[in-house]
Amino acid sequence: MWDEVRKIVSKAAPLVGSLLGGAPGGAVGSMVASALGVEDDPKAVMAELKRNPDALLKVTQLENSHAEKLQELALEKYKVELNDTQDARQEHGDHWMPAALTMILALMVTLMFISLIWAQIPEAYSQVVIMIVGAVLGAFGTAIAFWLGNSRVSGVKMPAFKRNKK
Repeated sequence: MWDEVRKIVSKAAPLVGSLLGGAPGGAVGSMVASALGVEDDPKAVMAELKRNPDALLKVTQLENSHAEKLQELALEKYKVELNDTQDARQEHGDHWMPAALTMILALMVTLMFISLIWAQIPEAYSQVVIMIVGAVLGAFGTAIAFWLGNSRVSGVKMPAFKRNKK
């Protein structure tokens, strides 16, 4: 239910909206409920947002008055996500499964493009094919990012990762 609240709140207060999901979501949800003067429950917050046209203004004021605390929560959320991603490569880098999945996905991508070049896809299935291609390419991109990293920061961390493996 907080996801529905987040969609509405994000339009007026993007920082608050981004924090309504994940670890700090409960604390931020309580702050929003308190600012609106309703029970600490997503249904009550949603009802107030729909009922009161000034509710989003109150949430915006909350974001402005607690910007520093909200930015600290956003930083904490980012650190948790970063640590989770960083740990995946360290924990599973030597296991056979990531390499096998990457090779399977590479084979799928190759065969998929060969099929798209040589096969005639019926018009009725074109949208399904687009969805499948998108899903496979997304998974392949994730697999490549696992091995190579997905940012400059990962490139800086990788040499240290290799030193620790020796």
